[in-house]
Amino acid sequence: MHKGPIWAIIISIIAIVSIYFFTDIKENRDIQATNKVIGSSNNETISLFLDSIDEDERNTALSLFQDASEQHDSEAVDALIVFFEEKKQYNFAAYYHSLKAEITPTASNWEVAGDRQISVSSNTAYDVTFNASLYEEGLKSYQKAIDLDSSNLELQVKLGSAIVDRSPQPMQGIALLLGVIEKDSMHFNGNLALGKFGIISGQYDKAVNRLEKVLSLQPENAEALFLSGEAYSNLGLNEKAISCFSKCKEIVENEDLKKEIDAYLQQLL
Repeated sequence: MHKGPIWAIIISIIAIVSIYFFTDIKENRDIQATNKVIGSSNNETISLFLDSIDEDERNTALSLFQDASEQHDSEAVDALIVFFEEKKQYNFAAYYHSLKAEITPTASNWEVAGDRQISVSSNTAYDVTFNASLYEEGLKSYQKAIDLDSSNLELQVKLGSAIVDRSPQPMQGIALLLGVIEKDSMHFNGNLALGKFGIISGQYDKAVNRLEKVLSLQPENAEALFLSGEAYSNLGLNEKAISCFSKCKEIVENEDLKKEIDAYLQQLL
């Protein structure tokens, strides 16, 4: 340390700090640039993933996004969705279904976007914050589909079910589902959804009424039979519960579900 002038040491330290400081700034700017390009300004989850992969692949994704967003290229957004699916990033793929629907705004495209977004947003393997954004995006997608096809009751059931299932204001979803039943008292999925939520809320008598309608339309619907068994057992109607569970067991192929049904039956017998 005593062999060279002190200023040389100071300059060396400044140089090291500068390299670190400006490298860090560059990385932050790169992330910010990726955020801007990829269209995820509300969160950095997508851009952080892109920064973690091979540069050529990252550039491919950014190029596809630019073509899709700036040139309204439907093939580019399809390729972008496939890109993320191949990377097992189904949450990001679902996110860009909204961009696909914006480019080709049909009720069908918005419905598919909602389906993907609501389904994937419940996957706990993905980032919690991103999942919450994706859930909200899914609700918006369903609403946009309804705006384009207001007579489609299935869309209203999907939106109502998604709201009841996870929203802090479930009554908005219940109102949508009841609105469907007002228009079609025998609507299959509307009654199935209300039957399901009747069990969740402990309104077993109402659940039974809904599920009886479902089974009158599809007597061998395994989900409706299982839910009916639960509702009847909670109402103390064990014989009806046993009948529903037994029929359900005959229909389902999943061995784990069969074991669960056996456990119910043992408690009831």
